[in-house]
Amino acid sequence: MQIYQIEIENQKPNAPMVSITLLQALLSVIIEGSKGALRLRTEGRSMVRGAPPQWIKAATTFSMEIQENQLHLRSPTLYEAAPEVFEQSDWFPDLNSGQTSLDYFQETLSVILTQTGFIHDNKSHEIVDSLYDKPLLEALCGFRHVFNHGASKIRFPQENGIQIVPETITAFKGLAKDIPLPCPVKVAGKLDVLRIQDRLFKLITANNERVIKGIVKPITPREAKAVLGQNVLIPGMAYFTNSGELLRIEAEQISIATENELALWGELPAP
Repeated sequence: MQIYQIEIENQKPNAPMVSITLLQALLSVIIEGSKGALRLRTEGRSMVRGAPPQWIKAATTFSMEIQENQLHLRSPTLYEAAPEVFEQSDWFPDLNSGQTSLDYFQETLSVILTQTGFIHDNKSHEIVDSLYDKPLLEALCGFRHVFNHGASKIRFPQENGIQIVPETITAFKGLAKDIPLPCPVKVAGKLDVLRIQDRLFKLITANNERVIKGIVKPITPREAKAVLGQNVLIPGMAYFTNSGELLRIEAEQISIATENELALWGELPAP
């Protein structure tokens, strides 16, 4: 378990208490943002209809203590939340099981605030706009309800001086508007990974051997076995990052590709 401090600066400095509705709004953003940060790193999408996987629910189950204007959240590490998942070391290679969902949520906030100029850090890591998508940015806009209920600033002291202020909401909205619209595509290459349990796949493009992540519609074990490791054609909807890089493909189907299809659709899709 790890403990995180979140500071709430009130619009009325001498106010002795924090509004329940303010706390409700703040916790909602933190929980949904933490879920989204994990899903984006594992599925290439932050939000989807229906309940999230059980391991994500467990990883975003926090306990809380309030001391004046400070919120102390206790969060399990990913391994503590779901040891049965993270003992499978090859399931989520992009995640560190010793970190928590709040670590990844704060990392996403740091990337966004650095990109929009709210954090100036010469030592900051390279901007990775694959760590947010439009639905996650829209979820972060929920901070406006925190300000509507009396907060003037929210601080996350642990991670790179993160501060959320009303002006930050405008930056979230601006980034969301700049993300290219999804578009239908076809892509061909070798199907390197296809997992039945969560329908995630990885494809290596026929040209330049670029790795593409995506999600396919429900597929049977027999169907998966027939295409795994083969050269395939995948039609679907492509989603992109703010800079136009491919984020994921939501595939309609996966079929064996012909030589002509490999030549025609072997490039990385672009907006």
